[in-house]
Amino acid sequence: MRIFSNPAEAVKEVERDVYEMGILTHPQTMQDKDVKDDPEYTTKEVRGYSFKINGWDYNFDDILKVIEYFFPDQIDAISLYCLDEIQDRMSGVALNPGNAYKHRLGVWNEFLHDGKFAYTYSERMHQQVQAILYELKERPDTRQGIITIHSNICPFNRISKNQVHNVQLSADFDNKGGGGRIPCSMYYQLMIREDKLDLVYTMRSCDLLTHFPIDISLALMTQQWFASRLNLPMGTFTYFTGSLHAYFKDIKNRGVF
Repeated sequence: MRIFSNPAEAVKEVERDVYEMGILTHPQTMQDKDVKDDPEYTTKEVRGYSFKINGWDYNFDDILKVIEYFFPDQIDAISLYCLDEIQDRMSGVALNPGNAYKHRLGVWNEFLHDGKFAYTYSERMHQQVQAILYELKERPDTRQGIITIHSNICPFNRISKNQVHNVQLSADFDNKGGGGRIPCSMYYQLMIREDKLDLVYTMRSCDLLTHFPIDISLALMTQQWFASRLNLPMGTFTYFTGSLHAYFKDIKNRGVF
């Protein structure tokens, strides 16, 4: 695993890894879009990819460096997107469509249906944030500080000890194969170790040139949000994704090929 000292260093090296080590692959779908016959959606992909950021003290200027590296002409819009999105996620209210998307209408408009998204991170997170904050305060050594975004099954009712419950498939399962949008994030795991707050961010899939810099920025902002409320310094940040990829339609605009 590669270890970096700050986010800007990390994302530049991650991009280089994708271009140099990525394998050509062409997906049949991208979210709920059929792209099997569109050569623009051929990808450079690395699989089972991870890295760590260690020894970094949170400051928003470093987040801005990440944004500037990938979106030099959209710094204000993307930074406002991140600030509004973290507020939406941590508000404790299930917001849909929320406020952040307005800063990236070119990306998100096509996914709005009757003024709503199929899901928002705010909807997935709003009931979990305070519960995980409580867990970390009450049991600082916990390994269960997980905020889940992706879900395959939903219980019909509350799970209790010594009782078997039937389960039903969730929309994330039913939407496989392009049936609908499925979250790329799996979960955020928060752990207090050595009197610092660590975060492990796990994704099933990530689009390097459209979402990766924002996903990383928001994960680091999530870590800082919890650290500040626990009166703890930032610890390590660990990232893992099953598939990190860049589409040819975006790579060519980077001037790489």
